[in-house]
Amino acid sequence: MQKNLSVKIISERVTLKSCEIFFVFRHIEHYCVLKYLKAYYWSKGDYMENTIGIKKSLLKRLENLKELTVEKYQLASEEIIAEICDITEETGKEIAVYIDRKGTVLDVSIGDENTVTLKDFNFRRSEESLSGIRCLHTHPNGHGGLSEVDISALKRMKFDIMAAVGVSNGEMTNAAMAFLGVDSDKQFQAVVMGPYSYNRLMKVNIFDIIVEAEAGIKNIRKASKEVDSDAERAVLVGVENEEALEELGELLKTAGGCEVGRMVQSRDKKDTAFFIGKGKLKELMLLCQAVEANLAVFDEELSGAQIRNLEEALGLKVIDRTQLILDIFAQRARSREGKLQVELAQMKYMMPRLIGLGQQMSRTGGGIGTRGPGEKKLEVDRRRIRDRLNDLENELKQLKKHRDLQREGRILGKAFQVCLVGYTNAGKSTLLNSLADADIYAEDQLFATLDPTTRRVTLGNGKEVLVTDTVGFIRKLPHDLIEAFKSTLEEVVYADLLIHVVDGSNSDYEDQARVVIDVLSELGAGDKASIMAINKIDKCPGRFSPEEYEDMENTVLISASERTGLPKLLALIEGFAAKQSRTVELMIPYAEGSVVSEIYKSADEVTKEQYGEDGIRIKAVVDEISFGRLKKYVI
Repeated sequence: MQKNLSVKIISERVTLKSCEIFFVFRHIEHYCVLKYLKAYYWSKGDYMENTIGIKKSLLKRLENLKELTVEKYQLASEEIIAEICDITEETGKEIAVYIDRKGTVLDVSIGDENTVTLKDFNFRRSEESLSGIRCLHTHPNGHGGLSEVDISALKRMKFDIMAAVGVSNGEMTNAAMAFLGVDSDKQFQAVVMGPYSYNRLMKVNIFDIIVEAEAGIKNIRKASKEVDSDAERAVLVGVENEEALEELGELLKTAGGCEVGRMVQSRDKKDTAFFIGKGKLKELMLLCQAVEANLAVFDEELSGAQIRNLEEALGLKVIDRTQLILDIFAQRARSREGKLQVELAQMKYMMPRLIGLGQQMSRTGGGIGTRGPGEKKLEVDRRRIRDRLNDLENELKQLKKHRDLQREGRILGKAFQVCLVGYTNAGKSTLLNSLADADIYAEDQLFATLDPTTRRVTLGNGKEVLVTDTVGFIRKLPHDLIEAFKSTLEEVVYADLLIHVVDGSNSDYEDQARVVIDVLSELGAGDKASIMAINKIDKCPGRFSPEEYEDMENTVLISASERTGLPKLLALIEGFAAKQSRTVELMIPYAEGSVVSEIYKSADEVTKEQYGEDGIRIKAVVDEISFGRLKKYVI
């Protein structure tokens, strides 16, 4: 079916490109004009562009098709099928017939597969209804299957049925038809039926098909009206598989958006202009229109040119995965440092994607006419971003110094440092709340925690350790974001022990665990001592066998919310803390009495203190760092 409409005005032929899309959005305002033009030029015999060279007798036969009627349960009558097949054979062109639910032939078009005109009808009764029109057209190549263009026309025009008839030697070879159905996500999809022989086609009751299709549309519209009107309505676009979009959908939900559709394209090489292929782009346009989307979210990082091209083609806002994650981080950041880190990442993302506007050239080179305030907007934007980047980096350096002092204080106090790491929404904050009886913000959403939070946790032996909750990791975590949050993530690097929290209820938990391990390696913490805590086992009964993990080293099954498995986790932490300590006997000269005070502050335990002739004899349990400082006093 054609994607342009040609009308002969006076003696000049004018082609209106993308006319179908124009009519979809604006046909209400312009229908009266279109109706007048159609009536006028049809009367002059010039409306059908592709009638040039066709015998008047054949044109008369096409006109006579409008006099025929069809039973409401039939796709078309025997006479109509026989006539369009015969004319197709004689002309070698496609014939399209449009029939309403009363069985009246509304219109007829002629052309080839690239030029046959798709009529614009104004008979749609409501947004919850189909058009009330079915389209039957021929394929001169003898193949009765439906093409991508046919399916696109079905979705765009909301035809009751789109049907194709293959023609060979003036007779029907086979046929296929499609109607709009509803998939598991309550989105439109074309349900194709066939191939049909002539006899089978004539027995199909299309009335029942139309009733089913229209009921599906009503369900979609009903669900659509229940969506928060303030939320952005987004279509998700991926290039891997449907499963990859599940996480993107969760990110969108976290950002406050509403998913109304999704589309996936399997493609090895990305299109440089639109990221997806042109065929998929057209399909995406139709989907966005059908679900009334105002946002398209891509699961991959887009270039500035791709974003611009997509926005121009789709007529709505386009963002990529990185932008979505940055938006969530901007919403979640609470501390001054966190807000600065997010802004820094946003600026770094924005810088290479600035696209100049206008045709004037930059006037910064010097010479006559080049002096004065002559920077164009692109350069001004870039300069301002560079200046802001410098300011942000300087301020973050100052905050980093403050954080380093805090960390140094903790080291001198020699509390055992534990860091919770893991995929976003794995349950790290909930675990810290359970271990420390804290009230840290914890929700079942991605990136609920951005700013690191540290709490004291008492082990079974009475020793206290410091446990820090860190920002969660995620697949395809933007590099600029890792760079911006490095000062925060340094808590991981300086920790004595990592607890890798895994969401065991997630079917993709193994891949998520690998993502975390890869990020830890990138941060230089891949070789850190660690415990794997498989969380949320209460939500996936039977998936993990306690017997299987009973003797597995440094692995524990837990439920942070139900406090299941926490005693074993604490015992493992206690074991790692003990490995960091050793029992030593020290002789401290009386002249260095301040060392005794230091020992009492830093030692895990002092078991003996005895005053002798040479000094103070002390037996204590100390960590490796303290042992290094006290080594010269060991006896």
